[in-house]
Formats: sequence, C-alpha cells, structure tokens
Amino acid sequence: MKTVVLFGAGQIGAMISRLMGTEYRISCFADNSEGKWGTTLAGIPVVSPRESLLYDPDCFCLCVLDEERAGQMEAQIRQLGFDGPVLQPNALKTFDARAATMRLLAEQIHEENIPGDVAELGVFRGDFAVLINAAFSDRTIHLFDTFEGFPAKDVEIEQAQGLSRAKTGDFSETAKDIVDKRLLYPEQAVFHKGYFPATFRSCMEKTFAFVSVDADLYAPTVAALPLFFDRLSPGGVLLIHDVNSTQFSGAGKAVREFCAERGLLSMPVCDLHGSVVLRKAWRA
Repeated sequence: MKTVVLFGAGQIGAMISRLMGTEYRISCFADNSEGKWGTTLAGIPVVSPRESLLYDPDCFCLCVLDEERAGQMEAQIRQLGFDGPVLQPNALKTFDARAATMRLLAEQIHEENIPGDVAELGVFRGDFAVLINAAFSDRTIHLFDTFEGFPAKDVEIEQAQGLSRAKTGDFSETAKDIVDKRLLYPEQAVFHKGYFPATFRSCMEKTFAFVSVDADLYAPTVAALPLFFDRLSPGGVLLIHDVNSTQFSGAGKAVREFCAERGLLSMPVCDLHGSVVLRKAWRA
C-alpha cells in the first residue's frame, strides 16, 4: 500500500479522499492556506506542504482540475524536495460519477416503466442537459434557466446569509440557442427561460420521472424541491448538485431543511461536487 498526500484541502480534495482505492493510504492533506493548518477535512489532518513531507509520502495527488494550478502545485512540491510520483485526477473529467448515476437511474426508470417527463433546473451551457436528453431520448425534457446568470434577488439572499460568494450575472455566458444546438434530440426539449419558480407555472400538471436540480443557490433550490418532488412518479428521482459543496452551501442548506420537513434521507453520490439523490417512495 502506498502512502499518499492529497494536495488541496477543498471540495475536490474531500471527494478525492473518498474515491481513493485500497492501493493508497492517505496520510494527510497539504494546503497553502495557513488558516486550514491544524484542522481536519473528511477526518484527515491538514498541514502545510512542507510539513506533509514529514509523513514520508510515496506520492502526491493534486486535488485540482485546473491544469495551470496543477502545474504550479507540482512545481512547489518539487522545490520542497519531493521527487516521487505525482498523481493528477484529470481522468475524473472523463469518468464522472454524477453522469454514471444518472445513466444507471435512467436504465432503471425505463426498465420499471416509471412514467413522467424529465427536467433540469440550472442548465448553463447544457453539459448535463445533453446527457439527460440522450439517456431519456423518448421523453420530453424541460429545461429551466434564466440564461442570464444568477438573479440579483437570489444573490442578495446568498450574501445576507453568508451562503456563497455568488455575484449577480455569474454563469451568464450562455443562451438558449447554444444549448438547443448541442442536444441530440432537440425536438424533445421545452425551454423555460426566466426566473424560477415563475417559469414553472406551465408545468403544474406535469409528472416527472427524473429531475436534475443544479441551481447552486439557496432560493431556487428551496423553491424547486417541493415543486418537483411532489410531482415525481413513484420511484422517480431528484438528483441534486452541490449539496456537499464548499463553494455553494445554500443548496445543501435547502436540501437538509426539506429532508427534515419531509422525513427523508438523501443518498450521497461521490462526484466531485457533492451531489445527492432523493427518491419518491416506490409502489407497495
């Protein structure tokens, strides 16, 4: 078994610590933020990069997906004297746990003939919508987004409650036409452009089998959970992004409140952004 230091005590690092196989034993996190030194993440101590070398690691794993940052981090540990192997989780961009979970759920939903449309709240440029559309090619997909970035009133709530550093207009580099052109089955798509939940009015009588909630912020997530969950068919699924995120804590707050109110228990997904699954009770 190889001893590994995880370089980067953030959201990516926390999830990578759970993805590590039995071939590796994690000794510690290394991080450049002095405020994190002496703390723990996922039960693992966080120390300075220099101190992490005292754990005599066989290798380092760089817990970032940005290639430029990864290069800087590798140069740093080389300067500190480490000459062993350096792992980079770039493959996690290719093999995505959230996408795999969605596809497995889609297979089961089809096998069990669970009725209903599918939907996504928080489309941005359509990366995940494209995958949902392909997995549910025979179903109408409802796509909800402002296509203008975060609304000011939602950002005000984030700032007032200290939930994130979101800014008005974040994620505005998109458009309905950009997403529409990427879909494999665009004839199945219905776009609901504008502020949510106002855009949900036309779906009040709909039934859903699968819904992706990726709104990032507290207010739209709070609004989405009862609207979609109450319209799930038995066995239907909500797949909610960023619930265990350190960047957008509002989504997790909304899910915890909803689960406490409804007596539900979310099922975590080990993707890099802390998704969870909520499922409607199956038929008796």
